[in-house]
Amino acid sequence: MTGTPQKSILRNPKVRGPIRVLVGVCAIAVVMAVAIAWRVAHRPDMPSFFPVLGWQLLVWLPWIGYYYIVRYLVRRLGTYQDATLPGLLLHVLAALLIATTHLVWFWQISSHFSPFLGAPYTRFGAYAFFFVFWFLIDLLLYWAVLARPETDHDAEEEPASTAMTERFAVRTGRSQHLVRTADIRWIEAQGYYAALHTDGGSFLLRRSLTRLEDELDPDDFIRIHRSTIVNIKEVRGLKMNDSGSCSVVLTDGTHRSASRSGQRKLRSVLPVAS
Repeated sequence: MTGTPQKSILRNPKVRGPIRVLVGVCAIAVVMAVAIAWRVAHRPDMPSFFPVLGWQLLVWLPWIGYYYIVRYLVRRLGTYQDATLPGLLLHVLAALLIATTHLVWFWQISSHFSPFLGAPYTRFGAYAFFFVFWFLIDLLLYWAVLARPETDHDAEEEPASTAMTERFAVRTGRSQHLVRTADIRWIEAQGYYAALHTDGGSFLLRRSLTRLEDELDPDDFIRIHRSTIVNIKEVRGLKMNDSGSCSVVLTDGTHRSASRSGQRKLRSVLPVAS
């Protein structure tokens, strides 16, 4: 009886997300502590590993908040792949601002809690190269979070309802555009994104094809391949290739490969001859 509530709490994205971020920050602190302890192990009167680890946990604690700041900026400005030039410039300024504020935090923490206070060749409880090294790590962390699209597991939202989605909100630059489900000809997987192809152009949506299958009406859309979903009304026919593979021909002339299971699905709903 007691196991069920705990399981449901841990599966809640609003709980699971912060836990993963906390674990990530702790992992960074451990790696840095190990590197520092190994670097100074040969020097006399150096602190043991655990004081160094405690110091590093305090140093990297702000990245719990920085992570969510960067993810918010990604939602507003896009990743480095889909952000506009002004968006990229804003990301650069944000990265420098975060690295600078973290440097101030590092300086304050080290000045009071560093196990290296009073050690030879140190100032403010750290060796001089630490400050430069940590600044560069902050920039790399910002880039790593920025380059990572917001996947389904990142989106802290309730599970999708069984109601079919009638329109999708997509971003074009810094503005949003609504794409009606009925206007979609076919959908293509592109990494973490899904490309919605319509008469009005193609639009990238941060969604997996597996999730889109659940959101689209199965009477109107069929997944014919692990990378393709087609609008049944846009299918003109099937074409058998010389290699023995099969392609679905759409009304706009597009050819998309179909798996055997995809072919069976289409033949079950369309009077299509092979």
